[in-house]
Amino acid sequence: MLAFSASNGSSSSPTLLASAVGAAWVLSVSTPALAEPADAPPPEVSEATAQAPSSPQLNEAAAQAQGSPEVSEAAAQAQASPADVGSLKVEKAGNEAVVTEDPTTPVIPDKSPFPERAYQLQWEIDVPLFAIGGALALGREIRSTNSSAPAYCTTVPEGCDENDLNAIDKPFAGTYDERWSDVTDMVVLVLGVAPWPMLWFDNTLSNTLNDITVIYESGMTAMAISGLATLSASRARPFVYGTKAPEEVRTSPNGALSFVSGHTTMAFALSTSTFWTIYRRHGSGVYAWTTLAVGTALASSVAVGRVLAGKHFPTDVVTGAAVGASVGTLIPALHDAPVMVVPTVNATGAGLDVSLTL
Repeated sequence: MLAFSASNGSSSSPTLLASAVGAAWVLSVSTPALAEPADAPPPEVSEATAQAPSSPQLNEAAAQAQGSPEVSEAAAQAQASPADVGSLKVEKAGNEAVVTEDPTTPVIPDKSPFPERAYQLQWEIDVPLFAIGGALALGREIRSTNSSAPAYCTTVPEGCDENDLNAIDKPFAGTYDERWSDVTDMVVLVLGVAPWPMLWFDNTLSNTLNDITVIYESGMTAMAISGLATLSASRARPFVYGTKAPEEVRTSPNGALSFVSGHTTMAFALSTSTFWTIYRRHGSGVYAWTTLAVGTALASSVAVGRVLAGKHFPTDVVTGAAVGASVGTLIPALHDAPVMVVPTVNATGAGLDVSLTL
């Protein structure tokens, strides 16, 4: 016999649905009936499933049931106070009532909610996302080379006018400090390396590689979206306005890559996807929420640092944070491990319980 059950869980792609089909063989176990004496009248038996008390409580329940005119499921449940064993069987033969433990108590192993692998990789999803991310990241790199055009406003006589900026970005026009740029590079590197010890210390290398793939895929996808927006907008960076930055920097192609902040997008994608990975492995505890708090703080420091470095306006980093956090949530959600198989034993048989998350 095939046993299969499906439960409606978190959102998943159609590809995951197609690949999540599973089945399990169930071994049927029959229980022979007990032979009864020929001269004994056929007993009237009623059974009730409840929480089983300890042995003294069983005897007390039996004594109280003997004086009752009839023994029913409701009476048995009322007589048996909740405890921590299995279930009860109440039998009545004539005026006699006996309460015993049910020998066919189901044995169901605990379902561990925390898998060794947080995600199930799918080549139909992962390979295209890495390819698209790599292509757009390469396009952004090519755009920043000397063969590309600088920010448009640097090529006209009137130059870049800060009055063209909105009220939020205008105060940061002309900002430039390369030291903050170096700091943000280091923080993004920390966010990219940190998942390795966090996931590997209590798991195997293969499982860590499996989950790290999804985290890096989140960062790559976020960078792809950021790169697409940057190549489309060609917005001048803050340091293009004013004279703090050297002229060769202000007139370089890199000066036209302000919107959106790639560093901020990457930082929030890495920190958010790392949180979801820890959450899936360890549940909603101190470890997961500390990961979220620290990761968000580090990613926010990247956003602030990019503004102070004169590389991005506030609207650039806010947009990057929104895109990064969204991608860092979406990509892990596309990698749910949809099948859980748990062995079960009950009064009628033994087998496997297959749960499919749709």
